[in-house]
Amino acid sequence: MRGRRLAARAEGLEKTLLRRIADLADSSCVDLGLGELAFPTPRVVLDGVSRGIGRWPLGYSANAGLPELRARIAASAGPDVDPGRVCVTAGSEEALFLALSVLVDPGDEVLVPDPGFPTYARIVRLWGGLPVFYPLAREDGFVLKASRIKPLLSEKTKAVILNSPANPTGAVHPRTEIERLAGLLAERGILPVSDEVYRELYYGDRRPESIRTWMPDAIVVDSLSKSCAMTGWRLGWCVVPSALAPAVTAIHQMAVMCAPVPSQRAAILVFDGAADQERKENLAELRRRRNAAVKTLRSRLGLPFIEPEGAFYIFLDVSSWRADLGGSLDIALGLAGRTKVVTIPGIAFGPGGEGFLRLSFAGTPEDFAEGVRRIAAFRSLK
Repeated sequence: MRGRRLAARAEGLEKTLLRRIADLADSSCVDLGLGELAFPTPRVVLDGVSRGIGRWPLGYSANAGLPELRARIAASAGPDVDPGRVCVTAGSEEALFLALSVLVDPGDEVLVPDPGFPTYARIVRLWGGLPVFYPLAREDGFVLKASRIKPLLSEKTKAVILNSPANPTGAVHPRTEIERLAGLLAERGILPVSDEVYRELYYGDRRPESIRTWMPDAIVVDSLSKSCAMTGWRLGWCVVPSALAPAVTAIHQMAVMCAPVPSQRAAILVFDGAADQERKENLAELRRRRNAAVKTLRSRLGLPFIEPEGAFYIFLDVSSWRADLGGSLDIALGLAGRTKVVTIPGIAFGPGGEGFLRLSFAGTPEDFAEGVRRIAAFRSLK
């Protein structure tokens, strides 16, 4: 029947491969596919919400978010950022969806990282755009190189998406390369869309650089999901150029009306510094888990990888197993089925991820070590 036919843009939409593999995890599995911190939400946030829930107004907020929260987000984005550029969203994926919805027309090209978060290309295609994949090459340590992006820019290029620290590799893009990219985009009037959800999770001496340092009108997408272990609170935001903000807010209103108000109140506590000490302790613990994971892989598996500089993933090179075990999807399915360890195949993140598995060290070092033991056991089965 005509009324039951899918719209053309919805045809073929299904769970991402990343999600389908992650859903294989059950109670018997060691889950190294985790895309969230295995830490509790900061106690001061939970206590603050518990105290406030009986006295806060919890009806609809303004569509773009509570004014006091938008002011705090704007201040954190830069001294000259107007709160009118901020839309508070139900997580960073909605923020990304909104940003691309007001940017992309059918036929427009959007450059997306390869390997990279698969939702980028899916949203571009949903709006009729063409994702153009730019390489984050293994020989470059998976970091951005402006020289690899320049030849891909065209008259049809509407935006370039970047993510640092990066999912799935844990790479942090160098300041010099981000600055070069900013120059290329500014010359051509192309907007960057910077996904900064992992920016607070870094292992170097300084916080990773944002492209907005050189392009103040950059679109920035962020959330508290990763840095505060608040994935289920669904609280994110986007900062967009002033000219785009009314349209972003209008589509957000049609989709969800407003972000969850208790979550917005919790975010105010975070921006006011209530959780700073716990976040500092969690980052120190995550660094310990990163170091333990690196040591475990080097001592027990002997496969190559690049030590992550941010986020909570290690991109493990299993290309040497291909002749015996197949591609990354075959290996991930075999691991889940035969030795009950869940990993994410690199192909889920684009062609540039083939030959790799993404391992998360967001869980305990003991779970990671057991997962690696099972990976080694799987290899010996062959």
